[in-house]
Amino acid sequence: MKLRTILENVFFTSTNIEETFEEIAKTMLYDGYLKVRNEYRVYIKTVEFYLHAEEGSPLNVSDPIVYHRNGKLHSGNVPYFPIMTLHAHVSGFDITFENEALKYRASALIRKYAIFDEKSKCFIETKEGYKYDDRSTYLYNYLNGFSVNGNNDIIWVDQVSSAKHELNPPTPRRNVFEYVGEEKTNKKDMRLWSYSRKNEIEV
Repeated sequence: MKLRTILENVFFTSTNIEETFEEIAKTMLYDGYLKVRNEYRVYIKTVEFYLHAEEGSPLNVSDPIVYHRNGKLHSGNVPYFPIMTLHAHVSGFDITFENEALKYRASALIRKYAIFDEKSKCFIETKEGYKYDDRSTYLYNYLNGFSVNGNNDIIWVDQVSSAKHELNPPTPRRNVFEYVGEEKTNKKDMRLWSYSRKNEIEV
């Protein structure tokens, strides 16, 4: 199923959050890539999910680290992103799937990735000869400057992989801590909301 269709039809309950994240992760990690004009493809190796319910939401989940939400960086109500907005922030890039009707903010941070160069037709060695890069903010090097004058030069391309859609066991998100209200504690957030593909990327 196409990624946009999946994200448009996401419906969270308090008991299916991880199950829903796993379904989305399999599609993001195996069935497509971000196309940057005819320059690069960004294949995702690991995604971290973020989910925060605003006041009045029927969903009872709090994730105060979420950047794009009411009360985080701006006063007043923050407009909801359209599905699959590529949101740049200090930790990297999110693919968003917020829901205004149900009043929740949801996104997938691209935590680890591989860059395929369309001109050389090979993967770029991102650090020390390694194909995958877990420096999420370094995606700025490949994504910034391509979407100008309102043009949609960075798009998601659905491409179903023939590889078995296997994931490694989920893990806690990197550098995410628990909160008490709006105050961060020194206790690591142990929710298993980080997912990584097990099989190699195909082109």
